Amino acid sequence: RSRASRVGGDALGGKSLGDHAPLAGAGDGDDDASKGSKGLGGLRGDYGSIALLLLLYTLQGVPMGLSASVSFILQEKGASYAEQGIFSLASWPFSLKILWAPVVDSLYLRPVGQRRSWLIPLQMLVGLTLLWTAGHLGELISERGSDVRTLAGIFFWIYALLASQDIAVDGWALTMLSRRNVGLASTCNSVGQTAGFFISFTGFLVLNAYGSVGLGGFISFWGFVFLGSAGFVFLKKERPDDAPGLSVADAYRQAVAIAKLPAVLKLSAILVTRAIAFSAAETLTTLKLLERGVPKQHMATLSACMTPISVFLPVYISRWTGGARPLDCITSTWMFRAFAALGASAVVLCVPENIGDGSIQWGYYAALFLWLSVYAGLNTVHFVSFMAFYSRVSDADMGGTYMTLLNTVSNLGFKWVETSMMFAIDAVSSKQCVGGEVGGVPGGAFAFGARSEMPSCTGDALSEACVRGGGKCVNGDAPFHVAVALTPVIAFLWLSVARRHIDGLQTGGMAKWKVQ
Repeated sequence: RSRASRVGGDALGGKSLGDHAPLAGAGDGDDDASKGSKGLGGLRGDYGSIALLLLLYTLQGVPMGLSASVSFILQEKGASYAEQGIFSLASWPFSLKILWAPVVDSLYLRPVGQRRSWLIPLQMLVGLTLLWTAGHLGELISERGSDVRTLAGIFFWIYALLASQDIAVDGWALTMLSRRNVGLASTCNSVGQTAGFFISFTGFLVLNAYGSVGLGGFISFWGFVFLGSAGFVFLKKERPDDAPGLSVADAYRQAVAIAKLPAVLKLSAILVTRAIAFSAAETLTTLKLLERGVPKQHMATLSACMTPISVFLPVYISRWTGGARPLDCITSTWMFRAFAALGASAVVLCVPENIGDGSIQWGYYAALFLWLSVYAGLNTVHFVSFMAFYSRVSDADMGGTYMTLLNTVSNLGFKWVETSMMFAIDAVSSKQCVGGEVGGVPGGAFAFGARSEMPSCTGDALSEACVRGGGKCVNGDAPFHVAVALTPVIAFLWLSVARRHIDGLQTGGMAKWKVQ
């Protein structure tokens, strides 16, 4: 369950501010981690299992944090939005895992165990991939140009392995823990992936800023940790699941039957389109701030400071989301989020000119943190509301297929918008040289929303000349600000059409959500 990409975490991880993955709980996210054990008593006999689950979920968060860090570094090296769009494709496997989840659940080596048959080779493959990547990092990322397509392919492969691991670990947790503590599985997921992302994103960027560790060494370290974790999985005995399982064919037939339900089709249309209005603010704001010179370690620190919002706000709003109409929280706050998104332009326009000179601009960072907190809070409200609705309408007789399908559609709704926005803005933005010179013409600097006249950076020849002159190519700001300004308009139109459908989904009983 990808948590790297929810509120705050994804925004500050070089991806988006979208509610598909809050830092404190994220991912690309598809779980109801708020469901945990009602108490921590009676853990006798489960301490080792809980420790192993925390380790496995933490390791799932590590490559997600690494990919967010790589996105930051690519932006520093002058990557275009189109290249960032290509790299964003790496996280798609968590939005597609429903396609192979039945295979992971149904095929295994009986002497090894249903879950260990997958986890041991998956852990080793991730570890070996990270070690190979660390050894070739100099060829993949450099000042003269980065091999973004190869990087995207590598991380796509890692994410696919992690998505498969997530399927196996989620299933194993149901039999690994005793029945009285099985609810702690989602807590281990939430805590583990949050910790893994925090360590490999915020932790790395802060240490790297002070010269304590390089990206290659950091990736190598985690590669060895993954290889070692395969040993722990090997030593853990797997308790057989006595419940009869579906065949691969039956599992796929079940998923297709759910997807054909009219109510599910209508909900899917809402989920696939709901992120369009907010795509500019959520996808590009962090990249714009990095272009303006906001240090990446400061962005990482802000990410850490926002964690309590994603931790405590879901608990506070549960009195509303736990009712019969959780989606009312979305329709009642939708336009507040739309107008809050306008702050994305303000925080970009108001970046101080001397933001990167070593001094801390407390006033600006306070304003930035305030805006991020407000927007992240509204995102969290919407995320928790949708998750509560998924849990409410999912047919328990269909096992985990129902929730997995709904979350797959939800994540896809964000991923296609995120990737499309990056390509679209790159296509209509003019490239300019900042901080260097092209043909003897000095590049300008950012200054409170305005740029001095800067030489063009369009085309490979001019881009290379800019880099040789000590600068970097950046996209013009106008398309970004236009897209952000349109947010309330698009949000209002979407709500005008979707409101009656949302109301309809919350009425009429549960029969329409069941496969006959």
